[in-house]
Amino acid sequence: MRYITVEDLSFYYDKEPVLEHINYSVDSGEFVTLTGENGAAKTTLIKASLGILQPRFGKVTISKTNTHGKKLRIAYLPQQIASFNAGFPSTVYEFVKSGRYP
Repeated sequence: MRYITVEDLSFYYDKEPVLEHINYSVDSGEFVTLTGENGAAKTTLIKASLGILQPRFGKVTISKTNTHGKKLRIAYLPQQIASFNAGFPSTVYEFVKSGRYP
């Protein structure tokens, strides 16, 4: 089952292209590793793929359900939560630990 499909994604900061014509997909059971140098737009790709940033061009399709028919949930956990939400008084470790037991 395909969870995420990204087609011809392009993203610009102001008029500067950062990502151009990116295509990829993620299927059920796949693990994806995104590596690259500092400033290579890894975080921008993730944010644009999840709709946190609006791509200039392209299409992102995210499945509504998982392989068991349950609603698919995708989380984005930045390295520094304060940079994502300055009012959140927690470290990444504390945040992840809090979701360990329902």
